[in-house]
Amino acid sequence: MSRRPALNIDSSVGVVIPTYDRDDLLEKCLERLASQTLQSFRTIIIDNGTRNSMPVFLNRFNRLEWIPLLSNHGTAVAFNRGIAAAANCKFVFLLNNDAELEPDCLSHLVCALENDDTYSIAVPKLLRWSDPHYLDGAGDEILSGGGAYRVGKGELDVGQYDNPHPVFSACAAAALYRTNLFEDIGGFDEDLFAYREDVDLSLRAQLHGHRCIYVPAARAYHHGSATMGPAHSWVIRMSTRNQLIAVFKSYPGPTLLRLFPQLLLFQILWLAFVAHESAVLAYFLGLIEVLRTLPKTLVKRRGIQSKRLLTSRSFSTLLRESESRIWLYHKSPHNPQPSRLLGAYFRFVGPPLRAGAAAREERR
Repeated sequence: MSRRPALNIDSSVGVVIPTYDRDDLLEKCLERLASQTLQSFRTIIIDNGTRNSMPVFLNRFNRLEWIPLLSNHGTAVAFNRGIAAAANCKFVFLLNNDAELEPDCLSHLVCALENDDTYSIAVPKLLRWSDPHYLDGAGDEILSGGGAYRVGKGELDVGQYDNPHPVFSACAAAALYRTNLFEDIGGFDEDLFAYREDVDLSLRAQLHGHRCIYVPAARAYHHGSATMGPAHSWVIRMSTRNQLIAVFKSYPGPTLLRLFPQLLLFQILWLAFVAHESAVLAYFLGLIEVLRTLPKTLVKRRGIQSKRLLTSRSFSTLLRESESRIWLYHKSPHNPQPSRLLGAYFRFVGPPLRAGAAAREERR
């Protein structure tokens, strides 16, 4: 097995890039990374492919470590291996191989965390790679009913998300974390494999008081599903399974009981959506896996809940604020195709008016 030796340098940022076969994407990603104005970083490539020798083109790049996993262990495992390798860095920047950074992206994100210790995670403005006039996302949010959404996705970028503000969750396609966050809450849940593993991490982070900020001056271009492909049924299966597991592990008991109607409503609407997409089997396969892994999930839940620092009431407030940002996105005049699922959800639960007003203030 060929492996570049670990680097013993004092770098402030460890950039972790999982990859799976798409060397064309990885090479372009690394070229854009090399042009960063902030140069105090090291790069750690976690290869989920089957090869046991380092691709020749990687020799072009400095301060780079290549770690082969020899088979596809999933995004969560790859992230954790990279985070462990970057343990001596102050920050860890998770970057998908299908994302390309503007030259000052990393600098803006690091400055945001260096200048405000309120936050432990910083995320950039994601733009659609195929047409950068459109947004791929301005931070991830979660409904009280458990559904996660990338706010701004599909909107024409006319400056409506140009002010920094708190967001609930980071899209790990491009996100900067303080390394001590992982020391505090642990890494990604490797049983989730891929999809919603970043939402699961953010839920646990919020329970420990770790907040996330959206930094619009930092910009990145995201292909989206370029490495794994759309894999429609598999994505629905994994999203269904992981979304339910993440919520069940992290929602405090009183919150679970109080929000049970919203949680049930979202699952009914999600099932209606997947039925329309002819993917009912995928939904129920995901649900079966939730039930099959329930004993293991209960053990994880006990550990998470015994160590959480946030009260159930405070956590519920964060959920309401996050839901309000989804509502504003859903009602945005720039949203070209409002979600029918979200429309039905808010018709039943009503618009989060008070929290919506607070979210508007955040953007001013």
